[in-house]
Amino acid sequence: MLRRITLAQYNAKVRQHNRDVKRAVTKYNSEVRAYNNEVRKRRRAYLDAVAQYNRRVNTYNAQVRSNRAKLLQQAKALQSSTSIRYVDVKQSTVELLQRFERVADEPYQSDAHSELVFLAQVESSNSAAVAEKLLADAPEDAEPETEPTGILSYLEDMSLDLLARWQGAIYALNPVNPDAGRHFCTSVREIFTEILEKWATDQEVIEANPLCHRTPNGSKPTRRAKIKYLLDRKSAGTPEMIGFVEADIENVVRLFDDFNEGTHGPAGKFGFARLQAIKRRVEGGIMFLATIAA
Repeated sequence: MLRRITLAQYNAKVRQHNRDVKRAVTKYNSEVRAYNNEVRKRRRAYLDAVAQYNRRVNTYNAQVRSNRAKLLQQAKALQSSTSIRYVDVKQSTVELLQRFERVADEPYQSDAHSELVFLAQVESSNSAAVAEKLLADAPEDAEPETEPTGILSYLEDMSLDLLARWQGAIYALNPVNPDAGRHFCTSVREIFTEILEKWATDQEVIEANPLCHRTPNGSKPTRRAKIKYLLDRKSAGTPEMIGFVEADIENVVRLFDDFNEGTHGPAGKFGFARLQAIKRRVEGGIMFLATIAA
């Protein structure tokens, strides 16, 4: 039933309605402004994050280019060296640096592949540093002990036997130890072998690829087959990366040959600086292979 109202009552309802509309519009406009402010804030934060990321990428890429340029210079310097000493180390180091260039030019297959390319650059740099130390004619300067790499805790997590072998190798690495080369190299060879045998067993490698490369008698997968198996698990088993890892191990083995010869005698021919460089090189090689296997 309709009820009559006075003009004053009608005008009061209109004014109330207008006030309600005004409040609603004001609230809506306030919410829109708050939303737009939040959008602008988030956009500024996004743009700042993108800019920061791009700066990091540019810095990283600049460092990578700088490191690669340095490695190229080192490779040229080693190639032009006329020294008749440590020829095998020099040649294998040059080959390793050349292989790294091919590895670095490959597209990344996975995040693990990207990490291994970075570690491959470190390995190349360490190899070049040792070769330069060995070929240097200038007398050695004493070098302070470098920052620990964490290899002890790393090997302890992998295998107590590996840890014990490395500790034995370091104990033998002494300039006054006439058998330093033999003891050190034997322990390190066993570490490389154990990593490949334990984390890439013959059965696992053959099951993954029955047509894998095998030793001449056909009973065991080759070292290259084991490396490929480990890299494939990280989606990083490209031909260039496989070749680099194999060449990296071979580079350390070549170093062993010269190291054994250099330390033969009552006090050895290597001073502290060269022994430190050799230790860093071998330590890096072990951690590189262990990272691939882990």
